[in-house]
Amino acid sequence: MTMKKNNLRQGILLALAALSVAWQVPGLQESFEAVAVGKLPAEWSAVVGTWAVATDGANKVLYQTAKGRGSQFNRVVANRSAFQNGSVTVRLKAMAGSEDRGGGLMWRYRDANNYYVVRANPLEKNVVAYKVQQGRRTDLPLVGRGKTYGLSAPMASNRWHTLKVTAQGNLFTVFWDGKQLYQVRDDAFTAAGKVGLWSKADSQTMFDDLAVTP
Repeated sequence: MTMKKNNLRQGILLALAALSVAWQVPGLQESFEAVAVGKLPAEWSAVVGTWAVATDGANKVLYQTAKGRGSQFNRVVANRSAFQNGSVTVRLKAMAGSEDRGGGLMWRYRDANNYYVVRANPLEKNVVAYKVQQGRRTDLPLVGRGKTYGLSAPMASNRWHTLKVTAQGNLFTVFWDGKQLYQVRDDAFTAAGKVGLWSKADSQTMFDDLAVTP
């Protein structure tokens, strides 16, 4: 009887593991056009902040409108994503924010305290890659340059820009408006994780055309 129970338990665990893998998808394309205004896409979760689909002219976007303070990191996660290596691209438009402005994308997201993020800030006019480990955010040194707090890049508020990161093992390459800015290396998170979008404090930012390619 005990052996039968053990076999049954193992069978259930294997089935659950298979379902979990099948539920996650390595690639993702989200334009938000099929999502009702005021809602989130199916299988997306807002971790912090106020995230909902809105309109920008005739276009639908995902808009973060919360006005937080300090080190409040506004985050929304695509729960079905499973990204390890490949590329993640998003368009973003910084609308407002006096303490902070702009936004970014997360990858290899494990939980609210452990993930990678790269963000663009029109107030500082720079693009910076970080790891957030055990809740602590640390900017990553650039390959061949060391600690520089990212790099400056031309950007403006109320204008669409494109942010992209490619991942291959522990090497991450950051692009801004189609131009490679720099590379960073880090070994904190090597397994596949979720992807998501990010802003800080009172940054009110629109996002569109998220593309995840394995």
